[in-house]
Amino acid sequence: MVAVETEKCRTNNKHMKKTTMICIAFAILVAGCKKVDVDFSYSPLEPRAGQEVKFSNKTNEGESWSWNFGDNVTSMTKHPKHTFKRPGEYQVTLVVDSAKYNTCTRSITVYDTVPTFVVSTDSICHYTDVELTANVYNPFGYALVYQWSLPEGCVLTSGQLDSRRIGVYFQEYGKTASVALTITQNGKTYEPIQRELKIHQSLSPSIVMELASRYVMRQHMINGYLEAPKNADGEDVRLLELYSDTSVVFNGVRFEASQMQAIFPNRSISRLQIDAMAQKWYIVCEEGLMVANFDGQHVQLIDADATGGLYVDAERNRLYWASPSGLKAMPLVKSLNNQYATTPVLYNTISDIDRIVVNPEYK
Repeated sequence: MVAVETEKCRTNNKHMKKTTMICIAFAILVAGCKKVDVDFSYSPLEPRAGQEVKFSNKTNEGESWSWNFGDNVTSMTKHPKHTFKRPGEYQVTLVVDSAKYNTCTRSITVYDTVPTFVVSTDSICHYTDVELTANVYNPFGYALVYQWSLPEGCVLTSGQLDSRRIGVYFQEYGKTASVALTITQNGKTYEPIQRELKIHQSLSPSIVMELASRYVMRQHMINGYLEAPKNADGEDVRLLELYSDTSVVFNGVRFEASQMQAIFPNRSISRLQIDAMAQKWYIVCEEGLMVANFDGQHVQLIDADATGGLYVDAERNRLYWASPSGLKAMPLVKSLNNQYATTPVLYNTISDIDRIVVNPEYK
């Protein structure tokens, strides 16, 4: 009797073990087939062709991710970025852990791209070169037509008003300049793109001019450009009080314009300046503005219309002088025989300039 019961127990134990293994296997299978709550979002919500779209995987579980963006492009990244090249409606699908029932699909509408233009600097200063560039998404090479509209005081320096890229500078600071661009793509004209640009002040040295009436004016030299002459301030007036173009001191010796006959015996000199580095004299006499070596040799006429207001700016390598047509300037003469190849430039049209000096302060 005991032997029979023992055999039954052994049989029951085998059955229980088998049942337990089946349950464990089923539990593993169920766990492996667990449905994951798949979800994702994207930004921007209304993307345009050529614009990067950022996808955010909001699925809390899972170990692998498979994206299909609906344009034959896929990704295995958890939080991918993607750019749709064409406008249209795309079915974007995310599959988690390679299980078809762990899937989320969203329909994304990609709109036509809107043209824009970019500015080469975040801070625009007056009389400073700025580049404006049209930015148009045009993967199929459609015909493009540009038309820029510039405000008063905005000067075109490169390109044309129908160019994709133009260079400009602004003459006034402290104002907001409105720049507009109209773009036509494949016969379709978009609404004008308009931007309000704040113009800041550029600090720079200036030319100070005293007129025959003793009125003082200032003209800034900014990045190779010339600001329109304006009223000077007290500092400029005091600077003129320290300056003379009828008397020059060099190596402890004073040279008076009226006493230069020893060097220039046949000329009555009214103004003189010296370029010590190049050892040149600049004089204004009846014949006009002339340049000569220290010994008076190789005299060359620069401007027969010069009347006065002479200044040598060695730091900026410029010579300034007055004439009936206005303030003129040119680089200092460096050749031994005083020949020069540059043409004088008219800086302004002030006709009665009596004295000139450069204020080197950046203001």
